[in-house]
Amino acid sequence: MIMSYDFILTAKHNKEFREQLDNAILSDSDSEICMDIHRLTFLPKSQVVIVTAKSDTSAFRNKIIPKRITYQAFMKILDGNWNEIAPGGITDI
Repeated sequence: MIMSYDFILTAKHNKEFREQLDNAILSDSDSEICMDIHRLTFLPKSQVVIVTAKSDTSAFRNKIIPKRITYQAFMKILDGNWNEIAPGGITDI
């Protein structure tokens, strides 16, 4: 089973984590948020979030397909508005 988007469930149920994601989106500096199995890299200059496995040695690395998600698409995902994501908002890396 692919687990690339499992971090969304955590964001829906954990207010502090959701706040951390929102702050990363609003920041002008590059940042990373590492979870148990995911690494989310926020790149404000290009307005994208890179989703990868936490590490190359992670047991879940084959279940997480690296994604490039625009900030706009990322916010729509977090708000549950998957149908409103523009073409190209999510791409495989």
